[in-house]
Amino acid sequence: MKATLIYNTAAGQTSSLTPDDILGALHNAGFDPVYQATTEEADLDEVLQSIEGLVVSAGGDGTAKAVATRLVGNPSAALTILPLGTANNLIATLGVEGTPLEIIERLRHPEKHRFDLGHVSAPWGEDYFMEGAGFGFFAEVLARYEPEKGKSVTRSVRSLVEALAQGYGQHTTIHLPQADVSCEFLLVEILNAHAIGPRLKFAPDADPTDGLLHVVCIDGEKREGYFSYLRGLLMEEIVDLPSVSVYKVPELSIEWRGFPFHIDDYVQPKGFDFRRAGQEEAAYLQMVPDVPEAAMIHIKVLPQALNLWLPRRPEGQAYPHAN
Repeated sequence: MKATLIYNTAAGQTSSLTPDDILGALHNAGFDPVYQATTEEADLDEVLQSIEGLVVSAGGDGTAKAVATRLVGNPSAALTILPLGTANNLIATLGVEGTPLEIIERLRHPEKHRFDLGHVSAPWGEDYFMEGAGFGFFAEVLARYEPEKGKSVTRSVRSLVEALAQGYGQHTTIHLPQADVSCEFLLVEILNAHAIGPRLKFAPDADPTDGLLHVVCIDGEKREGYFSYLRGLLMEEIVDLPSVSVYKVPELSIEWRGFPFHIDDYVQPKGFDFRRAGQEEAAYLQMVPDVPEAAMIHIKVLPQALNLWLPRRPEGQAYPHAN
């Protein structure tokens, strides 16, 4: 079978594994591998149009998302993820173990599954997410961090400190199938995977194959304090806090007031600088102006939208999310 390699040279661990290493391993595993070199994400549009066979994403979660969203609706293609990034949240959620070369070796007899995707329809357009989307604290940190400028420890610490110092939520209404929820939300995350960003495990029970999204809401009016939430994330006990509510739904809508909204690892609307608040330190974010009262963000799960090939598990073992 043909295997098309997509390799992100900017991923965290690519220095230890070259495209030739991966191509050789794929050949030894019985595939007919081809390396499609790309210089930017837009190149994937042409490369993956009507692609057939196995598509191997070698990089981080962002690379996997960029590839996956271009395979939606293509029954002739399947995705395999080689974890070369920093967080690798998708691989962790799926329960895939081993080095990239070990994963390829176990693809001789792959386990074939289907993976849900999240779909977002908003005033700025449509998009998909594999990990999660949301607003509040994490989106505000991303808006300050400006991930398109590349990774920076200094910038990430500064962004976190600024968000902690600002310390307020976003007042809006979330429309769920079972109820409407209105309050000052410190954070709302809609999860398809266990974690987002730097392994922030907001939904340890999320199942990317069950046709549902986990909606984690933190009521800012009942807050225990940021450090309680940070400690809860580190201990994977955030859902036990009194101000946290979790809903499992196939779809929801959010009344958008112009606040930053993240989709996986970037912030929407793209091109709007939330940091320009007319203050020297830009400690407070500004909102998008002139947003109509009827502006809505609609989110739904696309059940089993993606063909996914996982490496064979040892006999007697099963993946935690199998279909």
